[in-house]
Amino acid sequence: MKHGLHFAALLMALILALMLALPTLGLAEAAVDAAAQNDPVLFSFDGREFTLSDVNAELDYLLNGESLSDAHDYDAAIENMIFNQVIHAKIAELGLDQFTEEEEEAFLSEAQLMWDQGVQEYVEYYLMDDTEEARAELAAQADASFTAQGYSVQILADDLKEQASFDLLLKLLLEDLNVTEEEIHAYYAQAVEQNKEAFAEDVGLYEFYQYYYGYAVLFTPDGYRGILRLLLSADNDLLTALSDAQAAFEESKSDENPDGDASLQAAAEKAQAAVIASRQDVIDDIYIRLSQGESFQTLIAEYGEDPGMADPDQMETGYAVHPDSIIWDAAVTAGAFSEKMQMPGDVSDPVVDSNGIHILYYLRDIPGGAVEMTDEISQAIEENLLMEKFSSYYEEMLAAWIDEHDIIYYQDAIDAAKAGE
Repeated sequence: MKHGLHFAALLMALILALMLALPTLGLAEAAVDAAAQNDPVLFSFDGREFTLSDVNAELDYLLNGESLSDAHDYDAAIENMIFNQVIHAKIAELGLDQFTEEEEEAFLSEAQLMWDQGVQEYVEYYLMDDTEEARAELAAQADASFTAQGYSVQILADDLKEQASFDLLLKLLLEDLNVTEEEIHAYYAQAVEQNKEAFAEDVGLYEFYQYYYGYAVLFTPDGYRGILRLLLSADNDLLTALSDAQAAFEESKSDENPDGDASLQAAAEKAQAAVIASRQDVIDDIYIRLSQGESFQTLIAEYGEDPGMADPDQMETGYAVHPDSIIWDAAVTAGAFSEKMQMPGDVSDPVVDSNGIHILYYLRDIPGGAVEMTDEISQAIEENLLMEKFSSYYEEMLAAWIDEHDIIYYQDAIDAAKAGE
């Protein structure tokens, strides 16, 4: 099966978690004489020694990137350095770090573009007097600043080559993995049962996962309706007055007086009537035209101010509304299940909330139960399974590659570093 761009992004996130910092391999090359600087060797990799200062630099890198939180976690830093060495050794062994002259030039061109963009952003950020002279001066400052921090176009090009080599290794590993249709359907069936157990009797939890958390829930509780909405804006002052009156009424409710203060209720109803009256001419026109046989969808296109209803897919399915919904204002939910909304094709009376005036259309009943398997769901499951397989496979391969190398740990020096000695 084909792996889409979405999977590539997910895969990169996984790799960053598995292998924290590829660009730190050159640390030992900058190391000075260990004995002269009281810089003990903590481990060696195929005869190449890595000292305390090397590992401290790796620790700083990981701490700054928030990959670690413990400044004395030498074990994690050493492990990461070894992983990096192993990956680079495997890339070199497979010849994945060899590029054509044209590719080398492409890396350099891309690096130059990155450098120029960085300079331009620096100029735009600090520019006060927009003159050619000021821009040239800031551009020179940017070049000097980047260079002082150890950057250059060539270093950026080398980083791009290193990433390209790593991408080739990932591509090679992925060729050994596959997800079958049977695995996809088994995963789907299991997910449906898990979602049913979690959400069948808990609409609030279902909506949290579906709408707030963005999960692709594969089971829909019974009782949802597809609702179209014709939204009319209203004067902000009138809407604010309504919100304040409704809040005061709600606050008046208590265990002793669950119905709330009658005068505050009357004030809220009056404020609601004022909002409706402010658009009464349009509201009347809408209901007259509906009575004459015009479609609700046509009137949405003419009068509606809800951007969501401009989406053809949303117009086709409607908003999912349930009597126990938590994502809709109570007025909208009540309107969607009012006495006037008995069957598909019915239209509600106007309802008002802080967003404006809503006229609702009962489009359809949304079937409860398992969500139908679609190509999109199938692809998402495939990507998830492939991620799981890749994570396990990558760790297995990494362990096998580590065994191919001669690694020596100098435990006394490592323990002393942990103790801060």
